Amino acid sequence: MKATFRQSMTWLHTWTGLLLGWVLFAIFLTGTATYFRWEITQWMQPEVRRTGTPLAAAQAAAERLATVATDSPQWFVDLPDERTAATNLLWRAPGGGRRFERETLDPATGSPVVARDTRGGEFFYRFHFQLQLPHPWGRYLAGVAAMFMFVALITGVVAHRRFFADFFTFRAGRPGLRSWLDFHNVTAVLALPFYFMITYSALVIFIAMYMPWGRQILAEPGTAPRAGATRSEAPRHARPETDRTWIAPAPLAPMLDAVERAWGADGRTVKRIDVAERGTERCVITFTRHGGAQVSIGAREQLRFDGVTGAALDPLPVAGGLGTATHDVLYGLHLARFAGPALRWLFFVMGLLGTALVGTGLVMWTLKRRPQQTGARLSFGHGLVERLNIATIAGLPLAIAVLFWANRLLPVDLAGRGDREVDCFLIAWAVALIHALARPVMPAWREQLRLGAALFLLLPALDALTTGEHLRAALLQRNGAHLGFDAAMLGCGGLLLLAARRLGRQALAQPSAPPLIVSPEAAKETAP
Repeated sequence: MKATFRQSMTWLHTWTGLLLGWVLFAIFLTGTATYFRWEITQWMQPEVRRTGTPLAAAQAAAERLATVATDSPQWFVDLPDERTAATNLLWRAPGGGRRFERETLDPATGSPVVARDTRGGEFFYRFHFQLQLPHPWGRYLAGVAAMFMFVALITGVVAHRRFFADFFTFRAGRPGLRSWLDFHNVTAVLALPFYFMITYSALVIFIAMYMPWGRQILAEPGTAPRAGATRSEAPRHARPETDRTWIAPAPLAPMLDAVERAWGADGRTVKRIDVAERGTERCVITFTRHGGAQVSIGAREQLRFDGVTGAALDPLPVAGGLGTATHDVLYGLHLARFAGPALRWLFFVMGLLGTALVGTGLVMWTLKRRPQQTGARLSFGHGLVERLNIATIAGLPLAIAVLFWANRLLPVDLAGRGDREVDCFLIAWAVALIHALARPVMPAWREQLRLGAALFLLLPALDALTTGEHLRAALLQRNGAHLGFDAAMLGCGGLLLLAARRLGRQALAQPSAPPLIVSPEAAKETAP
């Protein structure tokens, strides 16, 4: 009975890990990059440099908005901190419906910064749960993949009864499946609690989307709105803005003085300013403090002011009950915005281990079944899995490197430049898939890994050639985000090069499968 149970767990572990394994690999890799998404954005916008304090930047932002968005009904100001360099403005165009205008400011002077258009690190953040698919289908697919991962984790622990014992018997020199299995076990044991946390929290984050009836059945008390909400909800059929009498908003300067007295002028002070219902008697201005070490995304310290009189308002009551509080804590754990540099690096390393865990599982599936294939030609399904492995495990890092190269090589004034960067990423990934289908397995592995390694290793040199002035400024200002990014790219290139060399040695020990896409002439030559 026990043997049958373990066999069923092994079967379930194998197929839940394989069916969406390529999606899980992409989610883990891009999600791991998300731990440094603001640092990635700094590198991808070298024109923006950190200067001044958050409160000085807030005052400069208020003066700029008073000039360019005088009649706007809604302002949002995102202020710089130790991880973000620029002040980002967002305001609703008068009479423009849901259309917003954007601008990036120099924090010290308040003047607009002409920075290259890019998605930056936000691309990786969005991709890891939307997968570049239309809303909401990408989120649904990511949710299904997370559920498969959760099942694979549980069944993996049950199926491998010597799970922890094998961790201490890693045989890196053993050829073939044994070394892959040992590495798979090591990456699993080293960060197993992290995998459970990150997978379960991923499911909880969008639980209301996956199971919308839960809120209807288990309604919680305290439904007050969160950050940036107004004191009273606007009526559903409010009068058009053109019919309203404009009420001049109170100046922000006295409110900023109150914020300084409450939170100080430097360090973890104001991070966001929300001005809602400008020009009406319902105008409320909300200052949100830097999140600090608070895990829950709902635990935001705020100061609220009447937007007409400038008087301080009482804080909003806490929204929701125990369920909402649990959701917010798990959401905060998943995002890790509370983490300092050391903890963020630890999460990053564990994310890389999770990526390796998924990747080794995919490779093991093909290695384990290759001896079962009879004759000179492998089955189409086995060959397809091998090619998808190549296009995902080697092709996705290659496409990411192409994204970074596009950031430096595309013209700075190109219209829709951020979208063109993403197009380069998608095209490179598609080319990697075609290459994997057209080449024998082992050469395809080595060629994609070597090209990816070259692109990552040469990226710092490209950075120096294309942004020499900005790189010198980063050196003078000891900008850790810019310099650390270049160092990380060298590390990525080194890992890919190491993998390519190891595969090169393995290629001598086993024959390479032929390509899936062959020319008619080659097909005639190989026909029996």
